[in-house]
Amino acid sequence: MSIKLNGSITAAMCVCLLGCILSANKATAQQTPSNKDTETGTVSGKVLQASNKEPIPFATIALLNEDDSTIITGVAADERGAFVLKPVLYGSYLLRVGTMGYAPAFLKVKPNAERPLWDLGTILMESGARTLKEVNIVSQKKMFTMNKDSIIFTPDENFLPGGTGMELLEYVPGVTIDANNNITMEGKDQVKFYVDDKPIATTGMDANSYLNNLPSFMIERIEVLKAPPDAVEREQALVEGRTNIRYINIITRKIQFRGYSAAFTAGVDSRRNLNAKMRYNLNLAPFQVTYFNNGQYNSDSSYLSRKNFPKQVGKDTTYLEQKNFRTSYNFNHNLNGRYELKITDKEKLRGSVTLGWTGDGSNGYNNSVNSDKNRKPTMLKDQESKNRRNGYRAVTDWFYYKEYEKPEHKLEAGFNFTKSNGAGYGNNDYFYLMTEDTSLQRTKRRNGNYSMRATFHFRKPLDNGKYYDVSSSADLASGSSVNLARRKNVNDVDLLFAPRLSTDYSNFDQTYALNAAVGKRSRKLGYNFTGRLSYAGNKSEEIYAGNQFNNETYEVRSSMGINYSPAKNHMANLRFNPGIQFFNQLALLDSLRNRVPFKYTNFSPGINFQYDYKQQQLTLNFNRNMDRPTPDQLNPYVNTADSFNIRMGNPNLRPSFTKDYRMEYMIQYKSHQIKAGLEAQDADDIISRYTKVDYINDTTVITTSTFTNLASRRDRNAYLTLNSHFFKALQNNKGAFNMNVSGGVRYYNTTTDGGEEGKDAVSEKFAHVEGWTSHLTVWAAYRIRVFSVSVNARYNGPRYYAQGKQEARFNSGLRSQVNLFQRKLNVAFTVENLFGSSVRNSYELTNTYEQFSNARRNVRYLSLNITYNIRKFTKLGQKGPKDFEKEEPM
Repeated sequence: MSIKLNGSITAAMCVCLLGCILSANKATAQQTPSNKDTETGTVSGKVLQASNKEPIPFATIALLNEDDSTIITGVAADERGAFVLKPVLYGSYLLRVGTMGYAPAFLKVKPNAERPLWDLGTILMESGARTLKEVNIVSQKKMFTMNKDSIIFTPDENFLPGGTGMELLEYVPGVTIDANNNITMEGKDQVKFYVDDKPIATTGMDANSYLNNLPSFMIERIEVLKAPPDAVEREQALVEGRTNIRYINIITRKIQFRGYSAAFTAGVDSRRNLNAKMRYNLNLAPFQVTYFNNGQYNSDSSYLSRKNFPKQVGKDTTYLEQKNFRTSYNFNHNLNGRYELKITDKEKLRGSVTLGWTGDGSNGYNNSVNSDKNRKPTMLKDQESKNRRNGYRAVTDWFYYKEYEKPEHKLEAGFNFTKSNGAGYGNNDYFYLMTEDTSLQRTKRRNGNYSMRATFHFRKPLDNGKYYDVSSSADLASGSSVNLARRKNVNDVDLLFAPRLSTDYSNFDQTYALNAAVGKRSRKLGYNFTGRLSYAGNKSEEIYAGNQFNNETYEVRSSMGINYSPAKNHMANLRFNPGIQFFNQLALLDSLRNRVPFKYTNFSPGINFQYDYKQQQLTLNFNRNMDRPTPDQLNPYVNTADSFNIRMGNPNLRPSFTKDYRMEYMIQYKSHQIKAGLEAQDADDIISRYTKVDYINDTTVITTSTFTNLASRRDRNAYLTLNSHFFKALQNNKGAFNMNVSGGVRYYNTTTDGGEEGKDAVSEKFAHVEGWTSHLTVWAAYRIRVFSVSVNARYNGPRYYAQGKQEARFNSGLRSQVNLFQRKLNVAFTVENLFGSSVRNSYELTNTYEQFSNARRNVRYLSLNITYNIRKFTKLGQKGPKDFEKEEPM
């Protein structure tokens, strides 16, 4: 059956000005890594005083667009005045060198294929009229930069007072966060997160936990990249050739001058929610200390309405309605100590130790009503719950870097070790009104895990632009999770151990990979060959249910690419990605007395073509990959935490096989960017969640959720997105207007075949869906001296899939801020959901199950956040002012 579901179509102007201001504390700022080795160079030099030829430490180096002087990237000189700026895309630029008390110097640089290393030698700075003590100006800046390969968002420190990293992420163009905190980027179904250029796992937390616990003022910038910022993982992405992944790199805020800075935020809103955050940075180079915490108290309610159809025609339809009320709080502390040993100007050893402690708790009340088709109650159940959890994290991270005399000749090595432990408990009291029966359940929880990661990367250039590159990585992780449940009914005297509700789960994961590449750097005609060998193994065991799993994947991947420049401003890149995967899966199920072995071999070819002409880019991609099921999807342990909604895994799951075809055209003109694309995806044995209805008796039903392999899914998509960023400085840079608009429209056509195994998991209504959906995000801010006001609005059209849909969602906000006492004090007043409620509805339908649900409802509310800042720096052996945020305006 084919049905057309019409969503709203919204087209919006969009894109970003090419330039984020570089403040003096961005010593680690760098241009976005490029996939094209043949198109980047290096700019270096040394900054000295003209009067006595003494070095000028920490001078700010900014690379400017030659046409409009917007800032592209930058770096800070070291204590000897030396700096290296890389990678820099070939082209013509202005380089601005500035520092306190000296007149800025401007130089023209033009790295190209004939001269990739642009060494400026000695740059002499003349004394200027302004001195350090006179500087208390805060420069206005552009917050968004977009180019063909990246989006950079550099928010002001007080951009979102009281906010979290997750909330700040919503302002990045193209990012969509649904009701369950699932993150997609420009329609791409996979997003990988990094923190300070390293995988987020090295922090000891997953992406959702890290972003929800990180105060927004700890984030210096957010980078959205097409290639991983980590050098070793960049090689992996190169050979896999996947184009449906976006990489989000969170760069945390640091100080680069000797001294300290601190920020304190407290807030309250009309929903009786409270938050408190603190950050403290101390720099006693070569030692640095960073501390931050985040505390939140939330009260919320939700309403869930579920309508279930019976399996047999003619029987009464039953209903389940649930109302949930809860209060929750969480708090975390993080202390990071960092040490950097500079052996020479080109050799460094950097180490850090992080200690973290997290705690949270919630109290909940749940009212559930089972009714017949006439909405007459057949059973009522009240449930009160209390949950508490706390734990710690310990992370040590070391990085060694050595750069040789020849450009791009370098050695990198890293080691990370993370250990965490946690404990908690849960109490659940049930009261069944219709049967006058009660039950009580007590659960104790504890968990612990560790992970270790070691990386190595060596790159050596040879004669005539040739080079070779070797990298390797080893990742080990182990964890355990124990939940011990005791339970009694109303007539029981003692709490008895309940093995069916208990788990004792452990896992051990290991991954080893070796990459090797040879090639020739040449803009006219270059080439690259990369090979990769890898092994990934996962062992897991659940004692009480008697389940054991052992999954292994062996991969041989390769990538062969050439680049050719037929004329000036033209560049063509062609890459082939042949590979082969071997997959073994074994399940030992004591509960079923069964062995479930699977073995697969998959040939995974891929091809990528990219053509660049000035600010235009055309890409064509194809790849085929196999994705194995996760241990959680395989584990048949029965989770009965909610007795009306039971969840379990499926040990008979098979890997899914996917073919991806993608074509995209992008054009960028100044502050505008347009993307248009076609996508096709053919997936077999795709893994999907399946919910069904089970009858306990004639009046009571429960739902059971598990996973199943659907026979096939065919997706066809076409999209158009537009981005635009507008910035205008006002009144000699004492004020500014910032605006960012991101919008797009997408056509979809999805056909799903459940097959014999998943025939009940796909409804006839949604087996074939087609229609239009759209999105629009608008943010605008006006700032004049110490006052600012901003508005934002977000709209996401309805999304349809084989088992239902998500309704359209819209929310908006208004924020006003004032900075007092030389920017020591920031007061922010916010109104969220200006036009009323933001309702997040969803709808699910299979052949045996139907559900309408409203996961959460946010009504209009007001909030007030107050931030107090303290800063004190020492530079050039003299004390600076207590209060300043940045250097002189660029």
